[in-house]
Amino acid sequence: MRTFLILLLIANLAYLGWNLSRGDQDRPVASVSPTAAAGKSLQLLEEVAESRFPEEPVAPLEQPATCIALGVFDNTEESDFLVSALQERGMQARVELLQAGETSSFRVYMPPFNANTAARQTLEALQADGLDSFLITTGDLAGGISLGLFSQEASALGLQESLAAQGYATSIREVVTSSNEIWVTIEDISQDLLQGSELLDLLSEGLELEVIEKPCETIASRP
Repeated sequence: MRTFLILLLIANLAYLGWNLSRGDQDRPVASVSPTAAAGKSLQLLEEVAESRFPEEPVAPLEQPATCIALGVFDNTEESDFLVSALQERGMQARVELLQAGETSSFRVYMPPFNANTAARQTLEALQADGLDSFLITTGDLAGGISLGLFSQEASALGLQESLAAQGYATSIREVVTSSNEIWVTIEDISQDLLQGSELLDLLSEGLELEVIEKPCETIASRP
């Protein structure tokens, strides 16, 4: 069902782009009838100068292109499918992983022991007391013992105090984890296509996607 909605989204993009190009072709071209120069035997110097050096028309400023980002996709299969379909139709699109935020958790642990035997003996004592613990085997804490990972610092402090009452010295480390979201960015969307159309509504319709309009030279990020 979601794949069908993505195909519908692509069809909407193609239809709007076709309408825009057709509107430019159907726009009437103004014709200018030639002016007769007969009957004039004398011309002022100013008139001669103006006729020889006509003022050059000022070209209208081109409106900068805009990029739009669609998200959040549940998986890369959906985002890759949309990007491939858009690229096949001549549109510039790419998948971006945008940082959604950071979360902190708090690990209670015993620092690495000098000897593996001492670490295993301490681990057996902890488990005999009914404490959930395991030996850390990787990273800078390899050879130490993990006693739990908590989302709240207060919970980690509570366990540390409880272990101290039982004669176990522990430490607490904050672990910061970044979470990313999957977005699809479509590049170089003209302002003519965005203005006066329901493009942004069509892009999010059915797929329940958030649409962010942004300058092409910058990367969208969630607040």
